[in-house]
Amino acid sequence: MKRRVVIAGCGTRALNFADGFLNRVSEHSELVALYDKNSARIEGFNKLIGRNIPGFTDWDEMLRTAKPDTLVIIVPDHLHPEFVEKGFAAGLDVVTEKPMAMNREGIERIHAAEVKYGKEVIVTFNMRFTPYSAAIKKLLMDNPIGRITNVNAEWYIDRTHGQEYFHRWHSDMKNGGGLLVHKGTHHFDQLNWYLDDEPVSVFARGSRQIYGDANDFYGERCSDCAHSKDCWAVLKSTLEDADLNPGSDGNIFNELYFKAEHLDGYKRDRCCFDRKTDIYDTMNAMITYKKGTVVNYCETAYSPWQGFHIDFNGTDGRIEVYRIFKACRPDNLGEDFIRIIKGTTRQNITMVEKRFEEVMTPHGGGDYAMFEQLFGAGGPDPLGQVAGSRAGALSALVGITANESIASGKEEKINF
Repeated sequence: MKRRVVIAGCGTRALNFADGFLNRVSEHSELVALYDKNSARIEGFNKLIGRNIPGFTDWDEMLRTAKPDTLVIIVPDHLHPEFVEKGFAAGLDVVTEKPMAMNREGIERIHAAEVKYGKEVIVTFNMRFTPYSAAIKKLLMDNPIGRITNVNAEWYIDRTHGQEYFHRWHSDMKNGGGLLVHKGTHHFDQLNWYLDDEPVSVFARGSRQIYGDANDFYGERCSDCAHSKDCWAVLKSTLEDADLNPGSDGNIFNELYFKAEHLDGYKRDRCCFDRKTDIYDTMNAMITYKKGTVVNYCETAYSPWQGFHIDFNGTDGRIEVYRIFKACRPDNLGEDFIRIIKGTTRQNITMVEKRFEEVMTPHGGGDYAMFEQLFGAGGPDPLGQVAGSRAGALSALVGITANESIASGKEEKINF
């Protein structure tokens, strides 16, 4: 019997999910309904996907009419706990986009709902499913460098991607906990998963160096700003990025946001330099784990290119991971690599380098593989790529605790 799926939240990210249900796993899962508070957004969403999926602004009517059995949550982060509770109360299985929750209260609400209804949330960490991430996990499971003692982890977000967070609802800390939670939860989940360990404390620093009040000029929104002709961060409706703008055409912004704005007042082209912006664009954290490993973490939202660099140092060697996304990779830069360096002295060092070509499907191949596992045929999960609520909580809590540390100026305990 097919899963009967309802998507809650018809924004840009939901387009990737709709593609998955309609074109990737339709033998196993059927998209039976769309739910959003904005009827114009639902209409635009259906126009973009070329279908007429029943859309609802009334939750109870959706349940009665569509009769789903699975809820996929893609609403703004601060609403995730509310929708988990609504889904469980209706007897639905619940799958939520990351972060599972944006604060400690939200995590507690979800845990309480799981206990009350005897169900568990699944969190969609698609980055666990990319071939590159899977290769790193497999390598670390073989323990090639002994016990891992410390890690240097740097994630680079380029300006094309970085400015998007400051145009959208993410620019308010109250909506998503800032980039340490909304974006960082991906990174922290990967680190927790790679290390097969749980974080216990965080010491962090954060600032705005480029966006928000760090800039000399600002307006209310790009569409009527006096600075738009000269501003490098003006919203471009033809943004050519398969993840940020599936289909890479301006109709996505028009159909999902500008044409729907009159119903809810949501401005998709908020100024990146709005003085009310309170999230950070420059973030550093030191994360301590139960087994003693210490991670030095860096996240930058205005890098010249996008990707990550992770160094694992162990008692018997070192692993270096280097990944730059194809969309911003210079022509003279080679393929991504994982370098394994073994040895304890200058005389016994050996090095092996594995290179990887870019996978040119959404999120580096992560979305397609994740869809097949969660909503398709499924199958064995030897790498533990399917993430439950504990993984969702721990990844979010690193970012949440980092925000607490920035505010207090002290190392803070995760306490979970």
